[in-house]
Amino acid sequence: MSNHQLHGIIAPVVLPMGATGAVDQRSLECHIEHLLDAGVHGLWMNGTTGEFHALDSDERAVAVRVAAKVAAGRAPVVAHVGDTATRLAVTHARAAVAAGADQLAVIAPYFTEFSQEELCDHYRRISGAVGFPIFSYHMPQLTKVSLTADSVLRLAKEGVLAGIKDSAGDMTWFRQLVRRAAALGLPLRCFTGGSSITDLSLYVGAAGATSSLANLTPRHLVALYEAARAEDWARARLMQDQLEDLVEAMRLARRAPSLSAVVSTYKFVLAALGRIEAGHAAEPLAHLSSDEKSRLASTVVPMIRELEAAADRTARQEARQKEREDDSRTDTE
Repeated sequence: MSNHQLHGIIAPVVLPMGATGAVDQRSLECHIEHLLDAGVHGLWMNGTTGEFHALDSDERAVAVRVAAKVAAGRAPVVAHVGDTATRLAVTHARAAVAAGADQLAVIAPYFTEFSQEELCDHYRRISGAVGFPIFSYHMPQLTKVSLTADSVLRLAKEGVLAGIKDSAGDMTWFRQLVRRAAALGLPLRCFTGGSSITDLSLYVGAAGATSSLANLTPRHLVALYEAARAEDWARARLMQDQLEDLVEAMRLARRAPSLSAVVSTYKFVLAALGRIEAGHAAEPLAHLSSDEKSRLASTVVPMIRELEAAADRTARQEARQKEREDDSRTDTE
């Protein structure tokens, strides 16, 4: 795909599963269709929210294939293909491209430590295997080591990296990377994954955001992105504050704010909203208690419905206003 096409809200798609942990393809199709109808600009498959760590090679390819089929060119499909070794990641990469992925993302190989040169070679090998620049998935809290900003820029100069998704949440690091890439004239597409910093990242020059909240409030996040593009920072901040209220409500509804609890929460809420069939997650991810489910159903689910309804109303009003303006210009001509 052309590098410039990847922008906006790229939804890191939650992967619906059956009771045995197998991919629920029908629910995945419905969920992706909802995201696309809401206006997301891309789909990020097999990421952390998509529980890639629990999938075998065939299951990863299935998720990408379903996404590509449903998207049908309406939005790019980014497939995360990271693994513990280069050979494994190359295998996933080739399978993802064959399944219809438009772009690839790679987390640093985890479990053991590697030098920067070893990491750079890892990314070079994967990019070379598929024949196009790829994305770095920067999440140092879940890997022993990660690419430094210097390494990212070096790989961008070499044509190995087309961009980066930064899920570290370090805005100083991210801002410096954006500034340095711009100063060097590098077409590095920088995205943030932190749900609480979408507005900040867009303000400092991010190409977009990959917030996991896009699974729950895609219309709201698309509207936030459009507000940022229009440099309506007051509106963007207000909408981010509303997301912060949502995140806080989810935190209060759960016993422990772990990553496993987050994925289980998202799946329960999506099922409660009728967007997926059931809230099954890959074991040993945390199971929600009946009390947690009750709190989520009574507080979080209504908040999401209201946020999405408000975003939909605003979008319709803006569309009608644009139609009137277009008609007025036509009459004048």
